[in-house]
Amino acid sequence: MNIFKRISITLVSMLLWFFVAISALAFFLFDFLLWLLTFWWDRQLKLLHAYSTYWAMFYVWINPGWKIKRLGFENIDKTQTYVIVSNHQSAFDIVLLYGLYTHFKWVAKKELAKVPVIGWNLKLNNCILLERASATSARNMIIQGLKHLKEGSSVLIFPEGTRSRDGLINRFKEGAFMLAKQANVPILPVVIDGSKDLLPEPLKINLKQILTIKVLKPIPIEEVLSKTTEELAKKVNEIIANEHKAMVPQKYKTLEQ
Repeated sequence: MNIFKRISITLVSMLLWFFVAISALAFFLFDFLLWLLTFWWDRQLKLLHAYSTYWAMFYVWINPGWKIKRLGFENIDKTQTYVIVSNHQSAFDIVLLYGLYTHFKWVAKKELAKVPVIGWNLKLNNCILLERASATSARNMIIQGLKHLKEGSSVLIFPEGTRSRDGLINRFKEGAFMLAKQANVPILPVVIDGSKDLLPEPLKINLKQILTIKVLKPIPIEEVLSKTTEELAKKVNEIIANEHKAMVPQKYKTLEQ
């Protein structure tokens, strides 16, 4: 890539980040107003989550170069609560997974709560904030997750614990599967791809990208209860990894070479 093209891409990306920052503040003002008007009677904050979904999708809709390929959405039963588990590629996964168009609470790392606008919205939505490498925080995640599931909100967790550096699937931690067993709810596996390539560098935005979100068949309650937490984590990890490999085989061929 020549230097002039690199500079132009950087400038456009910086302008887009500026637009995102300004528009996000405007969106948050209404977000906060909606929370004030609804939190006292909408206990699950479904309206606030629906608004957050619209807010997230706005950034996809305004760019004709971003396309979301949605697969397997018939596997979501809107009347059922799930522990939703997904692979994790980039910060844009938050936007992408709002595109599930179903109600859930995020499990997010505690540091995100300090990020302006994003962290504020997570707090307003009463999401679960997890402190890494803290046994106490992990126990609190289970307690809060059980509460949300009992009240009728699904819980979405990235079981890898952090973003994958190469976009491939890492080993899953067991917290999500422990929660599903204790809550007696099915697990909904989700596979995503493309978000890492959309943000290849901290300040660079790829303006033309196909994003894929595929909802797999739920792991039924009977199977959740019949397996150990370790067995469940391994099984779902294999299901998501195999599906991801089938979606983007070239990435795996390159790695193998």
